[in-house]
Amino acid sequence: MLSRSVVHHTALGKSGGASKVAQLLHTGLLEAGCKSVHSFEASENPGDELVSPEDAARRISAKSIVHLHSSADPARFLRALPPGTSTIITLHDTQMITGGCASPMGCPEFDSGCSNCPRKFPESGKTRRERLEAIVDSKAVLVSPSGWLGRLVRQTFPGLKPKIIPNGIPWPDKPASKNQIRKELGIHKASKVMLFVAHGGEEAAYKSGPQWRNYWAEIKESVPAALCFAIGGKENSRDGDFISIPYVDSLMLNKFMAAADVLAYPTLGDNHPLIILEAMAQSLPAVSFAVGGVIEQISDREDGILVPPYEKGIFTEKVAMLLKNSRLAHEMGSRGFQKGKKRYSCERMLDDYMKIYFTLV
Repeated sequence: MLSRSVVHHTALGKSGGASKVAQLLHTGLLEAGCKSVHSFEASENPGDELVSPEDAARRISAKSIVHLHSSADPARFLRALPPGTSTIITLHDTQMITGGCASPMGCPEFDSGCSNCPRKFPESGKTRRERLEAIVDSKAVLVSPSGWLGRLVRQTFPGLKPKIIPNGIPWPDKPASKNQIRKELGIHKASKVMLFVAHGGEEAAYKSGPQWRNYWAEIKESVPAALCFAIGGKENSRDGDFISIPYVDSLMLNKFMAAADVLAYPTLGDNHPLIILEAMAQSLPAVSFAVGGVIEQISDREDGILVPPYEKGIFTEKVAMLLKNSRLAHEMGSRGFQKGKKRYSCERMLDDYMKIYFTLV
C-alpha cells in the first residue's frame, strides 16, 4: 500500500478525457485502500467557486504525490506546488508542450517554437517556453497514453522521455444486448444507427463538429434508412433523422453505443481518445481519420476502419458501407471488444500507474 496520498488534479471536475482518467485512477486507488484525492479548478456546477491554478496547488498537502492531468495553466500550477511533493504528469493532449493547442495537426509553427501561432493563441511562444521550463524544473515523471505523443515529445524536447501508459476504462464481461437497449431507447431493431460523439457536439472543432451535418447528408443519401444521434452538444433537437442530444453520463453513453451500428469519429487530431475505447467495450466499430494515437487503438479493417486524414469522401463512404453491412460491422465490433478487454482495461491502467507511484514513495 502507498504510504503517501496521491492527488489527481484536473482543470475540470467532470468533463473531458483527462477528468475521466483522473476519476478512474482516484477511485481505483481508494478501492485498493490507498489515500487519494481528486482536486480541480472548475466543478462545472453553477455557483461553485472557480479556483486558480496557484490556489489549487497551494491547497495540496506537502509530501503528497501530485498527478497532474490538466490545468488552466499547468506552468502556474507546477510552480506553486508546496516543497516536498513528487510529481507525475500525464499528457492527455499536447497543450502542456505547445502554445495552447490540443493537437498541432501538422502546424509548421510547432517545430519552430509556436511563436507565430496561426490559431491565434495569445503569447503562444512564451506560453510554450514557460510550460516546458516548469515541466523540466518539476522533475516530474512524464507519461503519454500514446506512443505517437511520446515520440513527438522526444523529437521536440530530447531531454524529456515519457513513459507510455495507454488509457483504460472499466470493461464489461460482455457487451449489452443491442435489441434490449434499442427497445429501452425506443429505437426500432431494424434501424441503421450511427453516432457522432464529442464534448461540445457540433461546436467541437477538433472532432469536425461543424461538419457533422454535411457528413450526415452524404451518409443519409447513401443509406436512406439511417438514423443519427449527435451526442455532446447543448440542447435536444431533431432535424429529420438527425437527433442532437446534450452531454450524457457514461451509463447513458454506453447505452447509445450498445444500440448503434457505427461510431463516426472524424477527429482532426487526437492522442488516445477514450471514446474509441468506450465504443470497443460495446462492440461498436469506429470509422476514424488515421491521426495521432488513434492508429494505435484501431486495427484498420480488423476492428474498425482508418481513413486517410481529412479525406471526407472516403470517410462518409466507409461509414455508409458499415451501415449497409451489419454482419461486417458486428464482426469488427466483436474483435474490438476482445482486443480492448486484453489491452485497455482500467485495472491494467491502474497497475501501470501504481508502479510509478511506488517509485515516488
